[in-house]
Amino acid sequence: MTANMQIKGNAATPALREKLRFLIKNESSYPISENLIERLIDMGTIICLHSGEPIVSAGDVAPDFYILTDGIMRCYHLEGDAETERTSYFALPGTVCISYHSYLRGEPSPNTYEACCPSSLLKVCKTDFSSLISLSPEFARWCLGNVQNQMYFFEMKSRVVQGSAKERYEAILKKRPEIIQKVPLRIIASYLGITPQYLSKLRRSIH
Repeated sequence: MTANMQIKGNAATPALREKLRFLIKNESSYPISENLIERLIDMGTIICLHSGEPIVSAGDVAPDFYILTDGIMRCYHLEGDAETERTSYFALPGTVCISYHSYLRGEPSPNTYEACCPSSLLKVCKTDFSSLISLSPEFARWCLGNVQNQMYFFEMKSRVVQGSAKERYEAILKKRPEIIQKVPLRIIASYLGITPQYLSKLRRSIH
């Protein structure tokens, strides 16, 4: 993991705090009080990333909890000859990023979580995050709703991102145009499971 620029959460600008309140409130299917939202923000630090910079690298034990505030992140792993990248999913603002291998089991992460463009996240250390779950049933319900939403979107992805490479690209273009606008071509290709050269041909045929 690289050394990222960190800003204490309680030093965040009023505009950033307001954005975090909105994102946290809307990331779960269960409600959360303003008091708990403020408590969560105050526990954290703001991590600022350059494009291509990871918060977690494969092989790291990194159990902390993150909420993306700006930018786009991706989760990817290496397969085959350990040189082929496969992007599993993209994260947009509001998305929780966490290595469950590290958080639940203390094991190295099998995946890398990387910024696709300049991005920022709220980072909360595992000890603080876990203590809040233990002390607040309301926060525990919020976490449950968050996981349920993630499971829903993984199922939705399997329904939406299917068919030919052209159809899958068009689905992203229609439903998540910001990914097409901000994410490098090679990363989109690794998500679709095609080469960047083939993706370039698809883009020319569509546009």
